[in-house]
Amino acid sequence: MTNKKSTPNYYRITLQWSIFALLIYMLLRPWFDRNYNPDFEAYCPFGGMQSLASYFSSHSLACSMTTVQIALGISLLLAVVLFSKLFCSYICPIGTFTEWMGVLGRRARLQVTLKGSPDKFLRLLKYILLFITFYFTVSASELFCRKFDPFYAGFTGFSGDVVLWYAIPAILLAVAGSFFIRQFWCKYLCPLGAITNIAVYALPAAAITLSWVLLTYVAGLNIPWPWLLGALCLAGFLFEATTLRFLVFPSLRITRNNDLCTHCRICDKKCPMAIPISNIESVDHIDCHLCVDCVVKCPEKGALTINKRKLTWLPALATVVLSAAAITIATFYELPTISENWGKTEGKNIQVVRMDGLKNIKCFGSSRSFANHMKEVPGVTGVETFVKHNRVVVYYDASQTDAESVKKAIFTPLSELLNYQGRTTGDISYLQTGIDRCFDPNDQSYLAELLRQEKGVLALTTTFGEPVQATIYYDKTLTDINKIKAAASKPTLILGEGKDQTTVKTGFVINEKREKSGTIPAFEFVAMFIPATDVSFNKYESYSIDKLMVYELPFNEASDPEMQKWIPYLVSQASNNDGVVRIQTEFTKEGPVIKIWFVNSLTNVEKINSLLTASEFVVHYPDKTTKKVKNPFRFPV
Repeated sequence: MTNKKSTPNYYRITLQWSIFALLIYMLLRPWFDRNYNPDFEAYCPFGGMQSLASYFSSHSLACSMTTVQIALGISLLLAVVLFSKLFCSYICPIGTFTEWMGVLGRRARLQVTLKGSPDKFLRLLKYILLFITFYFTVSASELFCRKFDPFYAGFTGFSGDVVLWYAIPAILLAVAGSFFIRQFWCKYLCPLGAITNIAVYALPAAAITLSWVLLTYVAGLNIPWPWLLGALCLAGFLFEATTLRFLVFPSLRITRNNDLCTHCRICDKKCPMAIPISNIESVDHIDCHLCVDCVVKCPEKGALTINKRKLTWLPALATVVLSAAAITIATFYELPTISENWGKTEGKNIQVVRMDGLKNIKCFGSSRSFANHMKEVPGVTGVETFVKHNRVVVYYDASQTDAESVKKAIFTPLSELLNYQGRTTGDISYLQTGIDRCFDPNDQSYLAELLRQEKGVLALTTTFGEPVQATIYYDKTLTDINKIKAAASKPTLILGEGKDQTTVKTGFVINEKREKSGTIPAFEFVAMFIPATDVSFNKYESYSIDKLMVYELPFNEASDPEMQKWIPYLVSQASNNDGVVRIQTEFTKEGPVIKIWFVNSLTNVEKINSLLTASEFVVHYPDKTTKKVKNPFRFPV
């Protein structure tokens, strides 16, 4: 007899610690690389399964899920049928952590193993959670599991879509529950565990699914998809609770040679799931996930094997191969996040526009917004988005539009003041040039930030073109064209400060083929970026023009972007005088002015001046309440 009680299960331990090492690396890397944004869902098979269900239901993937997560989800299910619940045993960080918590609980003699009716009844909980999770995910194309998932909440620091009063109880149940009750999370609460058990009962699950398909699509009965989901969950629970056994699948089982077994029960003690292996010739318990701890720890060579063979290495190898194959396949094929058409996408006149690098296409929400926008474009018949590569595919009818018009509809122009300080007289210089690699709205914002760092640059506008046409307005006393080009061409942009500082790669290229420069009057420049006010009130329309007078004053605050939010308060204050009926602002060569239209028989300049120079404005709100606010303006009256 060889004592193997302390022999480690190297295959399993290596994979488990590799996963934790990767997660620790993802947590620590942002401290050294501020540009790194860890994605803890990048390889989430459960998210992939939810997303695939969403795709079948509504032709859209949930959230930012891609083919990688979907392929890993399919790989997990394939592994269950061919081998066993390998993900649960070798990869799942929650499973690994709660198993370690269980070891501590047993050492403290505080852990119990539920049996009988309590064990069977509690198994229903994970199917209920599975139904809820899939129902809300498919209905909204947003991962509902993000709200409570202990892994996601813990590793993201409770950020994103995490709901505290969902996540905190889930974490407490996963940690404390597994300390006091053997594998509490895995057996009773894990929705992914419910899916793997449904996959174990693949034949009944396939029969239920096929019946739903035939009744819905052949017989024409209107049976909503939640009924299929509910039937699968109910069948999974009933098979699990009544049998606690595998049926046909998985194909690999732990087998015990009764002639070699000494019934030392070491295998029973070492089994993470507390399966009585010493009493079973072929382990078909539903909780077995082929960790092979029992085989490794068995002191009798050949007493425990996999399908009567020494294949201790096979589960770990299968885990690695299936995961690698899924990731590899996903690199060659990508499901669209949204695939939607409202017209023909095939035919003689149907053409396609494909565009990559649109960073604003980053999730289901942004994809949905893009699709809704393109529905309004004449001639466009359908769209597909691919968030992994920030790609869009747009189908259009060439008899109604063309590729350039479609691209122009995709393009979002930018108009932004940068270092403008309120100048309203003289001339403003401008440079108009092409900018390559700047089609995406995010890229245009980065270009604006690069130019903001050159203090003499006053504003930026972009218009559609290939390349994008940028007009850069600047003060020639503070900068020049060469400095502006150098600023726009910087390869990186630093955003934020301190711990929040990140570096963004830009790589814009100045295209000088159609470059143009010149000047425009400052007042015209201001009018381009700051909207003029023109509001009428107090029955303005009822007065003929000959009964109205205009009181005009200099109004420099009109050219100050920060003061724009206060102009509605000024209008409200002016409306307190029944004789004042209209307020206008205008940008002129001499500077900004305010024009106050009034009825001479009802008021006069003195009363208007009194309103304008009051220490407080009486402001009226839409809900018919009033409030006094401090007068932010200084009028030269």
